[in-house]
Amino acid sequence: MLKRKQSSRVETQPVTDFGPDESLSDNADILWINKPWVHSLLRICAIISVISVCMNTPMTFEHYPPLQYVTFTLDTLLMFLYTAEMIAKMHIRGIVKGDTSYVKDRWCVFDGFMVFCLWVSLVLQAFEIADIVDQMSPWGMLRIPRPLIMIRAFRIYFRFELPRTRITNILKRSGEQIWSVSIFLLFFLLLYGILGVQMFGTFTYHCVVNDTKPGNVTWNSLAIPDTHCSPELEEGYQCPQGFKCMDLEDLGLSRQELGYSGFNEIGTSIFTVYEASSQEGWVFLMYRAIDSFPRWRSYFYFITLIFFLAWLVKNVFIAVIIETFAEIRVQFQQMWGTRSSTTSTATTQMFHEDAAGGWQLVAVDVNKPQGRAPACLQKMMRSSVFHMFILSMVTVDVIVAASNYYKGENFRRQYDEFYLAEVAFTVLFDLEALLKIWCLGFTGYISSSLHKFELLLVIGTTLHAYPDLYHSQFTYFQVLRVVRLIKISPALEDFVYKIFGPGKKLGSLVVFTASLLIVMSAISLQMFCFVEELDRFTTFPRAFMSMFQILTQEGWVDVMDQTLNAVGHMWAPVVAIYFILYHLFATLAQARLGFLTPSQFQRDCSQPRLSSSLILSDKSSSDQDPYTQDKKPRSKGS
Repeated sequence: MLKRKQSSRVETQPVTDFGPDESLSDNADILWINKPWVHSLLRICAIISVISVCMNTPMTFEHYPPLQYVTFTLDTLLMFLYTAEMIAKMHIRGIVKGDTSYVKDRWCVFDGFMVFCLWVSLVLQAFEIADIVDQMSPWGMLRIPRPLIMIRAFRIYFRFELPRTRITNILKRSGEQIWSVSIFLLFFLLLYGILGVQMFGTFTYHCVVNDTKPGNVTWNSLAIPDTHCSPELEEGYQCPQGFKCMDLEDLGLSRQELGYSGFNEIGTSIFTVYEASSQEGWVFLMYRAIDSFPRWRSYFYFITLIFFLAWLVKNVFIAVIIETFAEIRVQFQQMWGTRSSTTSTATTQMFHEDAAGGWQLVAVDVNKPQGRAPACLQKMMRSSVFHMFILSMVTVDVIVAASNYYKGENFRRQYDEFYLAEVAFTVLFDLEALLKIWCLGFTGYISSSLHKFELLLVIGTTLHAYPDLYHSQFTYFQVLRVVRLIKISPALEDFVYKIFGPGKKLGSLVVFTASLLIVMSAISLQMFCFVEELDRFTTFPRAFMSMFQILTQEGWVDVMDQTLNAVGHMWAPVVAIYFILYHLFATLAQARLGFLTPSQFQRDCSQPRLSSSLILSDKSSSDQDPYTQDKKPRSKGS
């Protein structure tokens, strides 16, 4: 067996990398900054810093007073650690002079800014503990940038080695596409905003009792239910007897009390157009327009808005953005190749001399049976009959579990035929796992991701069969057995693999989205925690649920309207822009998680999954079922 000869050429440092986490210099006199455990410690401290800032709210300290001193202690330790790192990097790199100086490295500038924010937060908290600064004061907004330190925990995964000019060309070309489609979206928002101002105007006319005086408007003055109306007699809704149609803004109510939705001017008009284009509460806006203006005008405006802006323009914007980033990813992958190693723990490649005297690289399957079971049992375990028998038993188990029903609290301690059937199936699948371990050996068994999942189900369902744990959360393991039925159809298995991809790919996308949600929740928490009349952002769990509600696009307008009414007229435009940008990102994230881009799906479908017995297999044999190891590999045309 031959090994590949390593190149003797010393590779230069990449032009673009994850920057300050690299070893700064081999001859650096401050050696601790280059230690791998120091880099890991700094990444862990970044997560601790985010946790600390999430606990730093007045309402949290009111419920748990010791947390105020806990966060102060953590921030002090983090401040000393990151300050020492910053000083060490300045000593090694230099502050200004040189091409690799501290201020000329973008990641170093980012780290320095995070250290500055940590110092500001620590000094501010010291003033709050000393009662020099009120905890409910807007000074707490100085902590808003602190959650961005979460980037330090994940920037190690953004490593790439490409020429700077090539990166600039890729970003320039992609930036032009994003800019063009953004202008396209803004044009239609502006178009419908101008049409709204010209066709409608204000929605401030309401039905009030006849004796309503200016400056004395109460809830009792309004009709039940509150109804918009038209001052013109021949159009819109006309108030019933005893009521008259009046402008509540002329009666003394402010825009904050009346709400910011409407077509008063171009700013609020664009805000209302985007709110309607999100298809969240747009029918209520249309009903207001119907009650206040001629019906045909409202029908024409909102129907065309939903059809063109919400369904066509906005979806084109989302599709182009997602496709652009997919093209960027493909270009990067084509230039630097795959990051993952060609070999794995389950597939080893070695040079083998063929009959003609040449050498070829072949894949050696280390998942061949290595257990101590007799040959007859190993042959039975790999047979298709055994495979289909197990899947048929899983199907019967799913049918039996689906036939169970709730019988009331009095039957929770009684075990009927469903419990006996569950015990029987649990014993059967436990014996299946023991047989596979006996035939493959524990190392060969556990190297397969499918077997890891099966072993998890075996342990969970075995605990679930215990009488005291039968009516508990361990029932979830019994329900998860239905996932094994995917192996019944090879076409379904391949389709699921093409849709979801490898577990690391889907998991990294979910982790990235969850991390970004945590960061945005922490930013919103520090931005609105001091607002007295707003309870959505008083603690981190409430802020997380509010931002997650916007991410799901279900009732996000309610979160925005409550926040706008609480912050006041001065900060309302800034808050509206903040929530609109976050909702736009949430729309992109949801579309990315829910669907494949057309080009990506086409690439996945055009690449067949190869068997582990093929040379240079694209998929590790650890993910293949041992029952199919004796089957012939499918051809590329299948």
